[in-house]
Amino acid sequence: MFPFAAFRFLAPFIRIERRAYLLGVILILVTSLLHVLVPWLVGKAIHILEVGEELTRVPEIALVMVGVVLLRGVTSFWTRQTVIGASRRIEKRVRDHLFRHIEKLDGSFYAETHTGDLMSRFTSDMDAMRMVFGPAVMYSVQTVFTIVLTGSLMLSINPSLTLYSLVPLAFLTVAIRVIGPKVHRESMIAQERLADISVHAQENFSNPRVVKSFVVEDEEIERMARLSHSYFGQNMRIARLRAFTGSLLWLFGDLALITLVLLGGLRILRGELDLGEFATFNGCQLLLVWPMIALGWVMNLFHRGAASAERVRRIFEAIPAIDDSAAVAGQTVTSGSLSFDRVGFKYPGAREPAIEEISFDIRGGGTLGIVGPTASGKTTLLNLIPRLSPLSTGSIRVDGHSSESYPLDELRSNIGLVQQEAFLFSATIAENIAFGADSTSADAIEEAARLVRIHGEIERFPDGFQQRVGERGITLSGGQKQRIALARALITRPRILILDDVLSAVDAETEVEILEGLEEWTRDLTTVIVSHRLSAVRHADEIIVLDEGRIADRGNHDQLMARGGDYARIYLKQTLQEELEGLE
Repeated sequence: MFPFAAFRFLAPFIRIERRAYLLGVILILVTSLLHVLVPWLVGKAIHILEVGEELTRVPEIALVMVGVVLLRGVTSFWTRQTVIGASRRIEKRVRDHLFRHIEKLDGSFYAETHTGDLMSRFTSDMDAMRMVFGPAVMYSVQTVFTIVLTGSLMLSINPSLTLYSLVPLAFLTVAIRVIGPKVHRESMIAQERLADISVHAQENFSNPRVVKSFVVEDEEIERMARLSHSYFGQNMRIARLRAFTGSLLWLFGDLALITLVLLGGLRILRGELDLGEFATFNGCQLLLVWPMIALGWVMNLFHRGAASAERVRRIFEAIPAIDDSAAVAGQTVTSGSLSFDRVGFKYPGAREPAIEEISFDIRGGGTLGIVGPTASGKTTLLNLIPRLSPLSTGSIRVDGHSSESYPLDELRSNIGLVQQEAFLFSATIAENIAFGADSTSADAIEEAARLVRIHGEIERFPDGFQQRVGERGITLSGGQKQRIALARALITRPRILILDDVLSAVDAETEVEILEGLEEWTRDLTTVIVSHRLSAVRHADEIIVLDEGRIADRGNHDQLMARGGDYARIYLKQTLQEELEGLE
C-alpha cells in the first residue's frame, strides 16, 4: 500500500531518531486513548440520564471530560513537538550528507547533471521526504491506534453492529491499493517537471547578459510558460486523483454512519442497544472519519515522498571516479616537480580521446608553457594534474610519486588552479581573495591584489576590499574577475601554480606586466601556463604545442622560433598586431 522500500537507504538517518519516534508513538497512543475516552464518557452520561439514576455523577463526568480534553491538548502538542522535531533533524542530516556527497563527486557527475535539477532535489525533494518522516508517520500511527481503540470499544458494545459499520473500510483498503501506485507514478513525473523548471530558471538567472544580448527574452519566457503549463497539468492530474480519493473516503465514512443509524436504530427499538451505547458508538464513528480522510492525504505524502526519495537516492548512488583508495597516509608535496608519462584522457561517451600520448617533465620550480588552437586539449590536460578528472591511460607523477598516492586534500591544497572562466562568489572582494586560505590577514589580501595589479582599482570602489561583487561577480569586468581569481590562488601559496589563460580578458600589455611581476614571486613554484598569447609563455623552460590532443611541437621559445613552425608564425603575427595597436 505504501512504498516503504523507497526509504530503505535512509535507515541510518532514521535510526538515530528511534528514541524520539518511540516517545512519539507512546504519546500518540496516550492521545488516542484520551480521544476514545471522550465518547465513552458521553455514553456513560447519557445512560445515567436515560435511566434517571445517580444523576449527581453527570457533573463529575463533565469535570473528568474537561480534564481529559486539557490533557489531550498537552499530549497533542508534545506529540507534534517530538515527531515533527525528529523529521526536521532527519531532514538536516540528510541534506548535510547529500551536500557533502555532492561535493566529493568529480567533474563527470556535474557534466551529466543540471544545476537546477540538483537544486530541486536539494529543496523540494528534501521537503517532500520530511513530510513523510513527520506528518505522514504521525498521522499513520494515530490512524492505526484510533481504529484499534475505537474498534475495540465498539466490539465490546455490539460486535455484529461493529462489523457492519466497518465494512466500508474494507472497500477503502481496496481503493487505496488501486490508486496508490498511480499517485506514486504521477508524483514522480511531477517532481521531474519541477526539476525542468528549476533548470530553466537557473540557466536564465545565471546568464541574463547572454539572453538579453541575443534578444531571446520572449522565447525564454514562452519556454518557461510551456514548462509551467506542463507542471501545472501534471499537478492537476494528481489533484484529480486526490479529489477522487477524498470523495471515496467521505463516501465510505458516510456509509458507515448511515449503517450505524439504520442498524443501530433498529437495535434500540428492539431493546438490544440503549441510547448511551448508541451515543458512544456514534462518537467512535465520528472519530474514525478523520483517520479515513487523513489516510488519503497520508497516502499522497508517502507516494510523493517516495518519488523524491528515489531521486535523492540516485545522487547518493553516484560514485566518484576519483577517490583516496590508493593514497599513502602522510605523503606530502615538497618541490612540486611534475612528470607526465604517455597520459591520455577520454570523456565518457566520446568517440575519440581528448588527449593522448602526452609526456613531459617539469623540475620543481620550473615553468611549462602550453599553447595550441581551441579544443586542442589544453584545459583537459590541466584538469588531470589536481585529479579533477581520472586518467584514461598513462601516469602522472608529483615529486616522483604517482599523483594517486597523495591524499586528495594534500594534492589539491598544494595546487593553485586558476581557470579562464573566473568564478566569484556573491561576497566581498576580500572574502573572494581569501577563499580557500586557512587564515589570511588584510595585509596578505592586499599584497595578493598588488601582485595581480588590481589593488588600485579595488581602492577606487566605494567600499574598497569590502565591496560586494554580486552573484558570480556580475558587478566586475572580465579582467577584474580574472585577476581576483588569480589573487585567490596566489594567497594560498601553492607548490604548483596552474594558469589556464587566466588573463585573456586583459590587454596584452597588462598581461605581460602581471606575469613579469609574478616571476620573482613564483620563482620557487612549479608553474604551468596556458595562454593564447604566446608572449605570456616565452620565458618558460619548455613550451609544448598541442594539436588535436597530441604534442605537435616542443622546446623553449628560441628553439621553436628557430624551427619556424606554427609557433613562430603565430608569435610573429601577434607581435606585429601588438605593435600596430601601439601606434594607434
